[in-house]
Amino acid sequence: MIRDLVRGLKRKNGALRQAGEYASFILLKPKCQVRVLIFAQGRTGSTLLESLLTESQHFVGKGEVLGAGASRVRFPRSFLSGMAKRHAPQNFVAHVKIYHLTQDREKAGARPTEPGAFLRKLAATGWHIIYLRREDRVRQVISNEVAKARGNPHKLDDQRENMLITIDRERLIRDVRWRDQIIEEERRALSGLDPLEIVYERDLLNPDRHQSTLDRILDYIGLERRPAKTHLRKINNRPLRDVIANYDDFAAWAKELGWTDADNPTARTEETQKAR
Repeated sequence: MIRDLVRGLKRKNGALRQAGEYASFILLKPKCQVRVLIFAQGRTGSTLLESLLTESQHFVGKGEVLGAGASRVRFPRSFLSGMAKRHAPQNFVAHVKIYHLTQDREKAGARPTEPGAFLRKLAATGWHIIYLRREDRVRQVISNEVAKARGNPHKLDDQRENMLITIDRERLIRDVRWRDQIIEEERRALSGLDPLEIVYERDLLNPDRHQSTLDRILDYIGLERRPAKTHLRKINNRPLRDVIANYDDFAAWAKELGWTDADNPTARTEETQKAR
């Protein structure tokens, strides 16, 4: 009866939808379930990582549960945990961006949630936290621009795409600095926790690494290894010179800002991560 009530509330919008997840959190009894939270910025491969987990058949995935449409959720942790409970005994994975808890909620007129407290409470109740990051914030910003030009953040086919983007210098610097700032906020939020860290360039960029990455995650959470597969495709496989219309200007800016040399403008080292 309780589950039927919860399903009915879930089908509604707004406050009733929230009530459905809160009812799950309060009323449903805990069951054996592995719960995983991917904590990551946009354009770091979080959807790809969730796809690897769900297509292993170990998990049901719910995507960005606190993203668009959920910025005014009154109790984010209870909302997320209720959603996970409702899917038990299936294992559950979702991903959350730090700004889903802070800036996005402020913009929507809701009270921000302190990210560190949010993560610690989840960890204390048995959630496994995967921290996914991207080392090259310049390419992360460019990836975001390509996704916007394409009109869709995800690619599901192998068809070649030929869109060109034009980079604005001041906007590039501002966006890279913002990404660097978010990295620092993420590290503070994770202080005192011991998440499994996945790095996009090392673990996800090359499809040949997907199996070893999935194996490491499944070992970490104590589940049987499965073959790695995903329905997603990389949006941009072309050299930056073929993607950026004003590439020569971009390369000169990258060299000027100390990100790296002009021949490989975004291979930044840790010492030159910050835009000057």
